[in-house]
Amino acid sequence: MIDLDSHLQRLADDLNHALVEHLVDKGALTTPQWRAAFEALPRHLFAPKFTLPDNLGGQSHDAADSVRREDWLRAVYHDDALLTDFDEQGILVSSCSAPTVVATMLEHSGATEGNSVLEIGTGTGWTAALLSHRLGAGSVTSVDVNPTYVDQARQRLDALGLAPTLAVADGYLGYPRRAPYDRIIATASLRQVPPAWLAQVRPGGTILTDIRGAFAGNLARLTVEDDQSAHGQFIPARLNFMPLRSPEQPFLIQPELSRRAVSEGGESRTTRLAPGVLRERGRVFAFFAQLAMPGTDSGYIKVTDGPMYFCLLDPHTGAWARVEVTPGDPAADRQVWQGGHRRLWDELEAAHERWLQLQQPRPEDFTILITPDAEQVVTHPATDKRWLLPL
Repeated sequence: MIDLDSHLQRLADDLNHALVEHLVDKGALTTPQWRAAFEALPRHLFAPKFTLPDNLGGQSHDAADSVRREDWLRAVYHDDALLTDFDEQGILVSSCSAPTVVATMLEHSGATEGNSVLEIGTGTGWTAALLSHRLGAGSVTSVDVNPTYVDQARQRLDALGLAPTLAVADGYLGYPRRAPYDRIIATASLRQVPPAWLAQVRPGGTILTDIRGAFAGNLARLTVEDDQSAHGQFIPARLNFMPLRSPEQPFLIQPELSRRAVSEGGESRTTRLAPGVLRERGRVFAFFAQLAMPGTDSGYIKVTDGPMYFCLLDPHTGAWARVEVTPGDPAADRQVWQGGHRRLWDELEAAHERWLQLQQPRPEDFTILITPDAEQVVTHPATDKRWLLPL
């Protein structure tokens, strides 16, 4: 438990109240029971040490620093993710999700009194605490692959008198020991819904997860049927979660392929499609593009003492494409280089043309069906085209 002097405690109360009002005003927090949970479990109790994202300055904060404790406290209450852990290569591996994201997830989960819930991704323990406050700790199970996160979350929850089931486990495989569940809520992104989750949800129960391909993620809410099929659709909220860390679903781009993408000559031609099209309007086209280009990864790669490139990569075939990123990313002629058995930039251009023909559908215009034999299909009502989510 983080102990604050009287001045800082009053400040914490004010900041937390302001945050709750902000979430209510923007429509992220609509249910009185969830509002009560946010009011009772202030965020600073779960974020003693973190780094702010670059858009907020990138400073590091630590509650143990008595000189800058007020700065730490004020930083906690930004409505943004707090970066809480990095791996040996400096890659972000854990964060405390933005309050708007947490509130949106809980509201869309449909979880209510009497439900049992499995949370995938314990992290700091804040979401598990909010669930426990409303549903009762005995109804909540939360798993994380990292033992340190689980231990730290347990200490924070114990200090608050909350004792949900916390376990070290690969979230991709769920947690069968406590199944079946009425709800599964994942605070990490995946390329497709794991079959184990379907087997661990009661018929009529729901799964809420961020399905993310090469370019963007979108929250999907699925209802599970008696035969372990499921159906649902993507919701309008644009939430960003880090990839689920599981050996069952690696997300890392192969370094050798990345180097090839920025060093080899390949075939060259001009294109008017700028990389920025994948970021426009909340990544609406990006969602469609990743359906049309299964198995593709993407990333920005900086050449030492050289330009920045946006690259498309297919780790399975070794295909790649690159386009130099220019200031402002204007829609103007530029060179694209491609190599390998797939012409990835050609595919991206074709996907954009098809998206325009369909009158620029949004993610929430698509439905998702998971069949009993685990085929995962996305469809759009204006076309008979079926897109398979990649393994």
